[in-house]
Amino acid sequence: MSPDEIDTRYLKQTLVPEIGDAGQTRLARSRVLCIGAGGLGCASLPYLAGAGVGHITIVDDDRVERSNLQRQVLFGESDLGLPKAQAALRRLSDLNPQIELQALDERLSIENVESLFRDHDLVLDGSDNYATKFLCGDASVKFGVPLIYASATGMEAMVTLFDAADGGCLRCLFPSPPTGWVPNCAEAGVLGPLVGTVGCIQATEAVMWLVTGRSGLNGRLWWLDARAAASRQLELRKRSECPTCSLPRDRIELACKPPAFPEIDFQLACDLDKNLFVDVREIDEFEKGHLPGAIHLPLSRLDRDADVSLANAQHYVLYCQTGPRAERAAQILDGRGLRLYLLRGGMASWEGELERCVAVRHGT
Repeated sequence: MSPDEIDTRYLKQTLVPEIGDAGQTRLARSRVLCIGAGGLGCASLPYLAGAGVGHITIVDDDRVERSNLQRQVLFGESDLGLPKAQAALRRLSDLNPQIELQALDERLSIENVESLFRDHDLVLDGSDNYATKFLCGDASVKFGVPLIYASATGMEAMVTLFDAADGGCLRCLFPSPPTGWVPNCAEAGVLGPLVGTVGCIQATEAVMWLVTGRSGLNGRLWWLDARAAASRQLELRKRSECPTCSLPRDRIELACKPPAFPEIDFQLACDLDKNLFVDVREIDEFEKGHLPGAIHLPLSRLDRDADVSLANAQHYVLYCQTGPRAERAAQILDGRGLRLYLLRGGMASWEGELERCVAVRHGT
């Protein structure tokens, strides 16, 4: 690509006084790690690639589903079933062939977190579960890599930047992950444009931090409420008793809680002897569609009466929409001598495929 083509690509950006040619050069030398290619990642990644960030690594072990398309605008019908990281890489490569892109079809874990964080200048958290978010938050402090945190559920979202060298960390805001069932966007729903808005804010903060070394959100949490078109910014302070950033880096222990109960795929669950599917969602969700042969035992009822009776079975496969409520139900039922399993991916992994489920169930 000729110098003229390069200049044309970034012309409007280099005209911004805060960026200029020097800032563009810094972007080209930067390495950004994006955890997740879901709603947040699909909004931030195109702008990072378009801005000319020199190297972008995408980490996501999920595949594109039709229910993603409402908010994950990097993907289309032709991407259904493909690994999200690979589908995102293909789209971003077309958007900007000048930059280096790496797609990892895996989940952020204890095993890969150090090598990934140490190899990048900045991390964007686009994950959708608390285990990964807190792993990101602790690793950001331990390895000295700033983290742009964001989350969105329903009609509310929040975003901030954590730089332990100049402020607090995720555990200064939330000392520990919530216990029990906390709905994610797949459980509680989410407004697509709101996720896009927050992802764009992440990209904006990333570009400014990479160019200037500063962020407008360092030390401030931006909370957005789409219902009232309102937002607030809250001051975040470093806590002297923080369980992470108050410690020397070499004493910070990373943890990513493994599932307490075994997960199982639908086909394998069907092969279990005397199996019983247990749907722990609420009645309106159950009536919209459920796995064939499943009994309905909502988590709200289990929370009220942990001794509720269950039909006799040798194996019990619990499921909700994506997993958290099923895990909570399994915790309640644990100790009763039942063989409990969690359906991998929950109902969300089988929506639109009930006819195939019936065929598998009945061997047709």
